[in-house]
Amino acid sequence: NTTADLFNDEEEEEESGDIIGKVTPTIIKSADSPVCRASNGPLIQKSKSQSSSTIVIIRHGKTEHNKLGLFTGWEDVPLAEEGVQEAKDAGRLLREYGFEFDVVYVSWLTRAIDTALYVLDEMGTLWLPVIKSWRLNERMYGRLTGLSKKMVAQKHGEEQFKAWRRGYKVRPPEVSSFSPNYPGNDERYTKYMDDVPYSVSESLIRSIEGNRIQLHRKLPKSESLYDCMSRTVPFYKEAIYPEAIAQGKRVLISSSENAIRGLLMHLCDIPEEEVTGLEIPNGVPLIFDLKSKCLKLLDDGSGQDPLDRYEFGRAGKYLFRNCLIEEECGIDFEPDQMQLSEQDAADLNFLKSRKA
Repeated sequence: NTTADLFNDEEEEEESGDIIGKVTPTIIKSADSPVCRASNGPLIQKSKSQSSSTIVIIRHGKTEHNKLGLFTGWEDVPLAEEGVQEAKDAGRLLREYGFEFDVVYVSWLTRAIDTALYVLDEMGTLWLPVIKSWRLNERMYGRLTGLSKKMVAQKHGEEQFKAWRRGYKVRPPEVSSFSPNYPGNDERYTKYMDDVPYSVSESLIRSIEGNRIQLHRKLPKSESLYDCMSRTVPFYKEAIYPEAIAQGKRVLISSSENAIRGLLMHLCDIPEEEVTGLEIPNGVPLIFDLKSKCLKLLDDGSGQDPLDRYEFGRAGKYLFRNCLIEEECGIDFEPDQMQLSEQDAADLNFLKSRKA
């Protein structure tokens, strides 16, 4: 890949081309209720009620930083007009398919919060509880924050640029303690980020600078993708899963690409060496199936193949593996194995009779 392949927004990577191969994502097609596509058969209508846990993950809509090719990270930039529309379209699509949520998880970044609110507004559920956590924040890009990717590549060379951008455990240069991009100078983090330990060095620096003793927490000055995932995945395991998923709640998660990469690495069993090649498109609802451990996409009626319209990168094959539970998408399962409405049972019997 050339440097030009890496100049899209920090969560968009190089085009996948044929890398995904023949892996076909399951497309939810019916506007009346969710359905799934059998591997080699017709569409089977699922129960219209969401009786079990649902996880829908959405990456925030585009920002001007994304469009200009700037490193964003923890810089709190708003959605661009295009990003607002992406969020609204996602909410409208979820509403048309009958999705409902019980709780919403978002980062502390405005672009993720606003995306969730636009989605909920379109669904008529702005009253839902929204839980915010810094652990769902985008990766912290250190001194690269706000810089042009093209400029960084030209100044430091393609190899170094790729290492900072793509390296799984490579951190960009750290931001200084007094930089406006350091979260230690942002009230939301100094006042409310109370679940991290105190830093001796930062406390000493702040005490000397302020001529009084001050305690300062250990806030990130730069992060690798591994660092980002090391806070995001535990938050899912220790908060989202026990508090919501295990309780049968329907969950919406609105975050940024690198945080979502970590979640999907955990949920879809993506190998460590492959996860940096995963791309997450802006504003696209990703429906995670807890049984088959794969993602499903909503048909937006455009008639376009999602893999042609959206980039998922070379690791996309791990997201869209065929269903692992045959009865979920096949047409050979028995009605007593799943809860079916009378109409669903009638449709199933009709399809079985045609198959016979």
